[in-house]
Amino acid sequence: MSRRPAEPSRVERWQASRPWVLGALLLLSLGGGLAWVMELLGDPQLLPIRLVEVDGEMRNLQRQQLEQSVANAVDGSFFTLDLTRLRKQVEGLAWVDSASVRRVWPDRLKVTVVEQRPLAYWGKGALLNQRGEIFHPEPLPRLPGLPRLTGPDSQSVAISKAFRRMQTLLATVGLQLTGLRVDARQAWRLRTRRGLRLRLGRKSVMTRLRRFVQLYPRLVAHDARPLKQVDLRYTNGFALRREAPQELGMGPQALHGTSSIAGI
Repeated sequence: MSRRPAEPSRVERWQASRPWVLGALLLLSLGGGLAWVMELLGDPQLLPIRLVEVDGEMRNLQRQQLEQSVANAVDGSFFTLDLTRLRKQVEGLAWVDSASVRRVWPDRLKVTVVEQRPLAYWGKGALLNQRGEIFHPEPLPRLPGLPRLTGPDSQSVAISKAFRRMQTLLATVGLQLTGLRVDARQAWRLRTRRGLRLRLGRKSVMTRLRRFVQLYPRLVAHDARPLKQVDLRYTNGFALRREAPQELGMGPQALHGTSSIAGI
């Protein structure tokens, strides 16, 4: 006759389950402690931000405006402050190109800014940075010697790149480009510091400009009167107008054929 095994006593059952119970209690204790720590660290009165350091070369950006923008975005403690929000707040200033923010233990923030470097005025109320991006500082500063570009906003990057190429090309013959305009018909017009206006039309603008630069030294050597306007929209040549009128009341002079200056 078989005998039934004896059931474990309460003490034996407790001893068997004791490690699991102790583990559960430990986890509960740790969880409660962690929650308490997180709540404590979230208290803005604990480890508040006491000092904000601003670094970066600033020529046009007003430090007071930057500090005010940072102060408006500091709404937490050392641990809970939203650094991404603060960075975006700073980068929202017109003269700020980029910014970085980091914590410095135990109660400081360091904000580093890179200021916009203007390439040119854009239209009447804006500036272009070195990448051809439009920004709108208020008030618009007076920056002597800065060229002015005008065109569709959607083409600001492409126009700025073309401006750099044209500027470099004209500099080879001593001309300084001060203005560039692309109108609604996509026609290009240039202006130099000496008051010379160049009309390039809508097609092959760089090819036409190179043709003019190639002949420019001969044009100025042939006649001491300053050039006032050159129309480069012709297929095989260009028309020019000088500062003073010709004798006998003749109109603009025309040049046809890029290999000769005969007939000027």
